[in-house]
Amino acid sequence: MNRIYRSLLVFPLAAALLLCSCSTNLGPETLPSTTPTTVETEPEPTETVETTFPEATEPSSTPVVTDRVVDAHGVLSVDDATIIDGEGEAVVLKGISTYAIQECSEFFTPEVIKTLAEDWGCDILRISVTGDKNSGYLKEPDKNFDTVCKICNMCIEQGIYVLLDWNITYTDESDENKENAVDFFNRVSAIYSDTANVLYEISNNAAALATETEAGEDEDAEEVDEWGDIIKPFASEIIEAVRENSENSLIIVDVPGYGTDIASAADSVLDYDNIAYGCCLYSGSQGQEMRDSIKEAIEDDVCVFVTSWGLCNDKGLGGVYYTESRKWADFFDENGISWCNYAIGSDAKDDANALVLLSERYTDSQKYSGHWPDGLLSKSGAFIREELLKVPAEDTAETEEE
Repeated sequence: MNRIYRSLLVFPLAAALLLCSCSTNLGPETLPSTTPTTVETEPEPTETVETTFPEATEPSSTPVVTDRVVDAHGVLSVDDATIIDGEGEAVVLKGISTYAIQECSEFFTPEVIKTLAEDWGCDILRISVTGDKNSGYLKEPDKNFDTVCKICNMCIEQGIYVLLDWNITYTDESDENKENAVDFFNRVSAIYSDTANVLYEISNNAAALATETEAGEDEDAEEVDEWGDIIKPFASEIIEAVRENSENSLIIVDVPGYGTDIASAADSVLDYDNIAYGCCLYSGSQGQEMRDSIKEAIEDDVCVFVTSWGLCNDKGLGGVYYTESRKWADFFDENGISWCNYAIGSDAKDDANALVLLSERYTDSQKYSGHWPDGLLSKSGAFIREELLKVPAEDTAETEEE
């Protein structure tokens, strides 16, 4: 996918709409994974990221990406291990995820979406729908559904893709969770049935139910197959709900082990077209072992989409693991893997946050109007923006030939 880059222009930040900051509560995907692989014990320093805040008068960022990715590629589909557009050309999407959307919905405005698309180079925004009926999305489902649609519409207007992530953990009321998931995807796919921008991610964190079942009183009970017994049946119902309205939409089904066990899914793929398999990982907790598993799945023609990639460890701590993050970024590029970084939109102080919205050196207008000054970017945010804006090797070659 080619992008047209303009030189960065510096100008003072215009007066903008003041929006409320978000809750510091984290969504369930920030909880520790039960299956970490390699762990880098100490983040490495970097010379490219400033360690002190600049003055509050620092100018804002400016647009550098002028193409509209959906206009260029339209409806996406899966061809073996590759995401392709209507012309059969391979497409690699790179973007960022929100925090739990019901906790920071006011952060996302048309100008913020424009900033992510044009100043940062995001092809896709992942909207993370989290929380049960006591504390999250299901507490006020109609209100939160409207919020999801509102942000979807902003992404459509901006010409980027949007990934709708159902990330609500199974509980003792898992049947109710499933009913709500079917309702959510049925409704939203009906609304956006003719829209190329909207992709669907089924992320039900089924490991919670599998663990409860294995810990039951019956010691002779058979071990639960998280993928075959829980996720596949759940995913099949959701896929059928989406397909009633949108026959060809790209659907991503997250794999077991909180998104780390791609091997189980690759060994028993779903019998539907246009399905990719979602992985979730943290640079400080997942390393070469998981890269090997993903590579093996791709060689078996399984399409992998890394829907949630944090640069810290899976507790949201440890700073940026630069060595492992660079290995992952290179791995994604080498294998044509789409990804969304986790996360933006909250004033949470965890190390995955792309912005430092609690900084007192900047005005609320600078924080919540988009076009953020460099000093408002965290170390994670600075790394990710650089990755998003990186010119693909093939684009560089074309420029040199010209």
